[in-house]
Amino acid sequence: MLNFLRSCWRTSGKFKFGVLVLACFVGIALMAPLFYRPIIGENTPARPGLFRRWEAGSAAHPLGTDGHGRDLLTDYLAGLRTTLFIGFLAGIVGTGVGVFVGFISGYKGGTIDSVLLTITNMLIVIPSYPILVALAMVTPELGVATMALILALFSWPFSARTIRAQVMTMKERPYIELAKVSGQSDFAIIFTEILPNLMPYLLMGFAFSTVGAMVAEVGIEAIGLGPSNIITLGLMINFANGWAVYSMGRLEILLIPVSALVLIFMAITMINRGMEEYLNPRLQKVTTEK
Repeated sequence: MLNFLRSCWRTSGKFKFGVLVLACFVGIALMAPLFYRPIIGENTPARPGLFRRWEAGSAAHPLGTDGHGRDLLTDYLAGLRTTLFIGFLAGIVGTGVGVFVGFISGYKGGTIDSVLLTITNMLIVIPSYPILVALAMVTPELGVATMALILALFSWPFSARTIRAQVMTMKERPYIELAKVSGQSDFAIIFTEILPNLMPYLLMGFAFSTVGAMVAEVGIEAIGLGPSNIITLGLMINFANGWAVYSMGRLEILLIPVSALVLIFMAITMINRGMEEYLNPRLQKVTTEK
């Protein structure tokens, strides 16, 4: 896998750009407490009333305070940290489920494949957003991990279908037949012969699952659902709309979280596109011609 990533880094400018941008955001999220702890101390970022409402930017509050008496810089840093955590956790769980379903479906075939493929197609066809909204309405005090797990339940079908298609192609290759003849178990064949060759596709599935989970999280939080005691970028968008920042002349309160989300989605998309172009040289040729 490391050789694949190195090759993508050397050959694809899109991949390199996406990795650098995403690494910046991840680095900021990891170091967020170092920036906001001197401002709020040991208080939680979501706690309201720590400061006066709508203070202007100053040395104590570089971006000012919000309508709940919280430091805006703290809001954005904590929101970025939580949103990325939810996206990555949901992506990991969703990809894990997709790998399991895709491998079993593609390798076993027959009735097992038909049943798992039907379930996968149903989840792809059924609109997940209304279901997520309904779940958020009946369970308003979700924790971060619980919310990520719920989002992961609807983010795995794409990975499962992609992996299934690749497994069905690879299991017909001569070295797989040789492994079967030599007496290796299905488990051993999957994890020693097939899985290492599918790592690039697993990374692509993880990227899609992560973006899908983050989009769903932002969509739920932006309309005022989901946990209100945890700051996310989606919740900041909801607050900005509720505070009518347009009429206040504080449009940056809305633009900062929106811009961060756009850059994150663009970075993940560029990484995914770079991997696709490396795996499929015809895509690289088309891109170059354009």
